[in-house]
Amino acid sequence: MPNKGLTPAGRGRATQEFQRNFTLAGKYTRELREFRIMSAQTGAVSRLKQLIEVAREGSTEKRADLLREITDVFMAAPDRYTSTEMQHFDVILSKVTESVEIALRVEIAEKLADTPNAPKNLVRQLAHDEITVAQPILERSVALNEEDLIRIIRQRTPDHMKAISRRREVPPTVSAELVERGDKDVLVTLAENQGARFAADTMTKLVEHSRAIPELQVPLTERYDLPANLLTQMYFFVSSALKREILKRSDLLDPALIDEAIEGNRAKILKQAVDGAQSDVANAHRFVEEKVRAGLLNETLLKELVESRRSTEFLLSFAHAAGVDSSTAQRILQDRSFESLAIACRAAGFERSTFAKIVFSLQRNEGEQQKALRILDLYLKVPHEAAERVMRFWRVRAEAGAPDAPKAKGIHALADKVAAARR
Repeated sequence: MPNKGLTPAGRGRATQEFQRNFTLAGKYTRELREFRIMSAQTGAVSRLKQLIEVAREGSTEKRADLLREITDVFMAAPDRYTSTEMQHFDVILSKVTESVEIALRVEIAEKLADTPNAPKNLVRQLAHDEITVAQPILERSVALNEEDLIRIIRQRTPDHMKAISRRREVPPTVSAELVERGDKDVLVTLAENQGARFAADTMTKLVEHSRAIPELQVPLTERYDLPANLLTQMYFFVSSALKREILKRSDLLDPALIDEAIEGNRAKILKQAVDGAQSDVANAHRFVEEKVRAGLLNETLLKELVESRRSTEFLLSFAHAAGVDSSTAQRILQDRSFESLAIACRAAGFERSTFAKIVFSLQRNEGEQQKALRILDLYLKVPHEAAERVMRFWRVRAEAGAPDAPKAKGIHALADKVAAARR
C-alpha cells in the first residue's frame, strides 16, 4: 500500500493528492482520445496515456521519468503541434510539474527557456516558482509577455526582479516597474543591460538614484541612450575619474542644438530679471540685464563682483558669460576639483588672472588651495577650442541628447596632448 508508514496527517494528504490525480486522469480521457486521432504518428499519444496512468497511480518516481519523456517529445518538434495539441501538453504538463521535486523543475525550466512557443501556462508557472527554477525562464523565455513580467515583479522576490533585469530585451514598461520596486542590485543590473529600454521619466529616476547609489554611476554614463541633459547633471556629482569619461563624449551633440541652447540659456537669465519673485534676486537680474545692454558684462566686472562678494550678481554674470543657465553655472562653481570652472573660463576666453581671482575666492581650505594651484598651472595649456568643445555639455543641460560623434578629452588629457605635440 502506498500509504504504509505515513502519519494520519500524511495519509490524509496522500489521499487528497490521489483523488486530485484520479480526477485529472478522468478529466483528460476525452482529450486523450482526440489527441490520439491528431497525433498518432508522433508517438506522443502513448506517452500521454502513460502520463494519465501515472497521474492516477501517484508514483513520484514514475511521474518524474514520464515528465522528462513527455517534455522531450514536445521539444523534439515544438513547431508542429496545433493549438489544440499545445493545450493538451500545457494542461497536463503544468499539472504534473506541480508535484515533482525542485531538481526536475529546474531541468524542465532549462529545456523550455529557449523555446519561443513553449506551453504558456507551464512557463508562467515555472516563472513564479523558486528562483532556482524560475531564473532561466525569467532571463531567456520570450513566451512571457510584458503583463506576465510585471505581475512577477509585483508578486515575487528581488531575485526574480534581478533575473528579469538580465533579459536580452527589457521593454520600457517593465523597466519602469523594476526601477519603481527594485533594490540596488536590481537597478545596477538593469542599468548594465544595454538591451533595457527606458522612458524619459524612468531614466530620470535612475539618475536620481545614482546620487545615493555610486554603483549606478558607471553603467549609466556608459549608456548611449542616456540623454545629454542627464549625463550633464551627473557630471557634477560623480568622481573626477568619471568626469573625464563623461567629457570624452562631449562631441555627441548637434552644433545647431548647442547654438540654440546658448541663446536659450542667455534669454532665460534676462527673462528672470523680470519674473524674479525675491527682491534681492530680482535686483541682481536687473543688474545683469543693464550690464548686458550697456556692453559692460566682461572680465573686469566679474573680478569686481568677486572682490565685493556680490555672489548673486556674480553667479548670473558668470552664467551669461559662459553661455549656460544659472543652475548649471552654480554646479560649475560648486565643483571642488575646479576642473569645471577651468574649462568654462578657458572656453569663455578669460585671462589667467581672471580665472585665478575666481578660483582663489572659492577655495575653502589648504587642500583646495593645492588643487587650485595645479589647475592654474594647466590653465593656459588647454586651447580655447578644446575647452569650447567640452562646454557643449553644460550648454545643453536642459536639452535632449544627440547622435554619436567623435570624442573630446578632459582638461588634463587635453593639456597632455598639447604638450606632447609641442615636443
